[in-house]
Amino acid sequence: MNNYKLFPTDRILIGLLAVIFTAVLALFIGLSLFNYPSADDFCYAAKARDLGFFGAQVFWYEQWSGRYTLNLIWTAFMLSGDVFHTYRFPPIILLITTWLSASFLIAKIAQGHISIFLTLLFGGVVTLLFIAGVPDPAQTFYWLGGSFTYQMPNVFLILLLGLLIWRETTASNKKLQRLIFIIASLLVIAIIGANEISSLLTSMIILGGALYALLMRRDSRIFWLALLLIAAGATLISILAPGNAQRMVAEHGGQLRPAPWLAALLYLPWVGLRIFYWLSNLGLWASALIVFLLTLPAASRFLYANGKFRRLLLLFPVLWIAAIFILNGIGFLINYYPLPERAESVIYLLFLLGWYPSFMILAHWMMGNKIAGNNYLIRPALVFLIISLLGTPNTFEAYKDVYRGYRYDQEMRERINAIYAAKQRGEMEITVNSLSRPPRTLFATDLATDFRNPRNQCLSEYLKIRSITLGPPK
Repeated sequence: MNNYKLFPTDRILIGLLAVIFTAVLALFIGLSLFNYPSADDFCYAAKARDLGFFGAQVFWYEQWSGRYTLNLIWTAFMLSGDVFHTYRFPPIILLITTWLSASFLIAKIAQGHISIFLTLLFGGVVTLLFIAGVPDPAQTFYWLGGSFTYQMPNVFLILLLGLLIWRETTASNKKLQRLIFIIASLLVIAIIGANEISSLLTSMIILGGALYALLMRRDSRIFWLALLLIAAGATLISILAPGNAQRMVAEHGGQLRPAPWLAALLYLPWVGLRIFYWLSNLGLWASALIVFLLTLPAASRFLYANGKFRRLLLLFPVLWIAAIFILNGIGFLINYYPLPERAESVIYLLFLLGWYPSFMILAHWMMGNKIAGNNYLIRPALVFLIISLLGTPNTFEAYKDVYRGYRYDQEMRERINAIYAAKQRGEMEITVNSLSRPPRTLFATDLATDFRNPRNQCLSEYLKIRSITLGPPK
């Protein structure tokens, strides 16, 4: 931690922060044990069972979308076993890999200047801040229709950023550089084939890196240009899929949408309010202050030239905010609506990743290189960070969902048993009870009272029955 000397109080606070991270992450992992499939999950399970792995890839690419990574991973998972039994494991994997990928990125940024323990702890803090800021944890981690589509590529993107930083800083060995290129290429292909928002964000990052490498005549120019070419090829494969047009028709058919002028009028206020909502999290400010104070000795080497602040660095926060508005604009441009909440997790990841460097750049720009250390501020900042991580709305909701999740698990078990019992009796038109009070952290969607609803039809196809309908509560 540079030249900062740890005092007993600091050690206690850091230890408490580690305990809180472990407890909160364990809480969200524990809720995964109450998780159940819904909606599109059953359509993918049915097609995987009926068409096989390769047949399902062809079907989804031609009939639904060019999200080839999503189609591949979702199908492979659905073939791994009974979906009702295996569904609890992906959220656990995604929660842990979010933490580990964030720790990997921090390790490559720190370049060995902080211990493994602190690297993992800082990665944990970033993970909890991410969980706290996502609009809907259910769609981000627990419902595979959202998590495989958006959170899985979020993890890939964090890993990719770590590799890119590694390549540009300490990876001087040629064999290591080649290995980084191979892994980075695979990650780029995987991200672009997952969803359009992550694809555009990744392409923007690679394009920016390539332009910088060319302008600065860095030895990594070929690396960046090759990645850009791979990204372009993967994008073409994705957008040229015949199924994209059919998905657009299916998703937009009959949907009520505001007038274009109203969408244009609401676009800027919506994005601005979303940013201010994220900024209302005290933990963001406390953690940024800690990072700012701990990096003061190193900042002079990167942010200043001949004692003067490098004003060109102000371009970073400008591009960061611009990228947030551009990605949010996709929803308003296509649907005249904001992006769905599961897609907004990608925007929030961009916000979180850009927050810390932007905070440091703007703070040094405003205050100059004569900032006093004021390390005594680290202790109150740690206290505020601890309080914030314990009291975020998503975390508080998860506390309550421990009981609601247990009840949800019991009701879903009864529903599944009732369905299979009805099938054994030869019934082909089945009605199931509504859920009493589903847990918000886990619950993404349920069946409808109309058996023609796509969610009902997906389950009917999976169960091989004529129809299934949602009835009143038990």
